[in-house]
Amino acid sequence: MFRKVLFPTDFSEGSHRAVKQFEERNDVPVGEVVLLHVIDEGVLEELTNGYSLLYEKEELELEEIKKKLEEKTMEKLQAKIEDVKKAFKTDKVKPIVRFGFPWEEIVKVAEEEDVSLIILPTHGKLGFSKELLGSTAMRVVKTTLRPVLLLKPSKGDEE
Repeated sequence: MFRKVLFPTDFSEGSHRAVKQFEERNDVPVGEVVLLHVIDEGVLEELTNGYSLLYEKEELELEEIKKKLEEKTMEKLQAKIEDVKKAFKTDKVKPIVRFGFPWEEIVKVAEEEDVSLIILPTHGKLGFSKELLGSTAMRVVKTTLRPVLLLKPSKGDEE
């Protein structure tokens, strides 16, 4: 039995396929799934960069934006919980939203939650070229001391 599994999602098709692949191939029950989404600080900075001149209180505006992003992201995670329960054969799913660099937050949450396995798709939003050039998955593998299961799309899924 997997005691606690960390499944980070970027809500991409690659993440969806990884869940389905795990469901099809795994016969071992999972005690708990930590369902994580990391809101990329780099992307957030790019979105707000240059708009600071429009705001009198830039920090308050940024906090409001972050709060709304966190709420919307948590709603998306909540909507995935039943599918995750079914796929991982568990009744316990803990959704978490973090801000930061995805690979760093994945490693931090894995430690904080004391997970027994991290499951990562190799093809997320950025696709195959990003994978070869230092993807989130590869950075997690190089950094964490936790076991990592990389799920690569089957040949029919890559198209």
